Amino acid sequence: MNFVVLVALLLLAACQPLPHPFEHDTPPPNSPILTPPDSAGIVVAPVAGAPEPAAQALAAAMAKALQENDVPASTGASNRGSYRLSGSASTAPSTEGDLLVSIAWEMRDADGVTVSRQESHLSLPKAAWSQGGGDVAQQLVRQAAPSLAKMVQTTAPAPLAGTETLIAVRTVTGAPGDGGEALMRAMGDALRRANFTLTESTGPAPTFLVQGTVEMSPAANGKQQIRIAWALLRPDGGKIGQVQQENAIPAGSLDGNWGLTAYDVANAAAPGIAALIAESQRVGAKS
Repeated sequence: MNFVVLVALLLLAACQPLPHPFEHDTPPPNSPILTPPDSAGIVVAPVAGAPEPAAQALAAAMAKALQENDVPASTGASNRGSYRLSGSASTAPSTEGDLLVSIAWEMRDADGVTVSRQESHLSLPKAAWSQGGGDVAQQLVRQAAPSLAKMVQTTAPAPLAGTETLIAVRTVTGAPGDGGEALMRAMGDALRRANFTLTESTGPAPTFLVQGTVEMSPAANGKQQIRIAWALLRPDGGKIGQVQQENAIPAGSLDGNWGLTAYDVANAAAPGIAALIAESQRVGAKS
């Protein structure tokens, strides 16, 4: 599958092939921006010993909680470097007929070596455990997700006004499923790994804005064409340049959770955005 990224800055344009961001079993080249410490992500398995649908609900809730801690996570998509997170549930009688639910989480690296063990505990009615979704799943996974995320994530310092280039990434528009938030989060993470500092809406004023838009073609013969455009903007909204991505994907495959796909997309586009920023600053320094 051919995946092309087009980078355009003012009157300058360059076209280059980059990794296949929708093929999770294809390792990216050994480039610092394309291989951050947490780019492999975490694949979460259904929780053993938990009743259905609790087993699936807990895995989905854990994947979401890890994403909220700036770590790529999924219940399905993976690549050769992915961490594997499994959970094993057990129950014991609690007060007034409730159950004390305990989940032992174990995370292994790509070589099968255990890198972290965490536990979650919650007392709840039997009926709530048999259903296992919603608030129950969230309470159980939130006890363990931050510590698990710390095993694979890196952190960036808080931005200081007037000391460096500050980037603000806006919510991506037009994406199906959870793509809007997932792509924004993944792009922010990729730019931090490229040594840019991100600023929030309540923080210092940004030097540049990054705005993503997604277009999906109608399904035809089981395929859809996806086009993603990342615009680099000045703080006043003036457009500096754009990175465009395009590929054919199985129809409907991104209608739900994007998971690691968002990070594949962001990792492929981030070098182009970094190049736009560098060229814009070079041109600005001459003017």
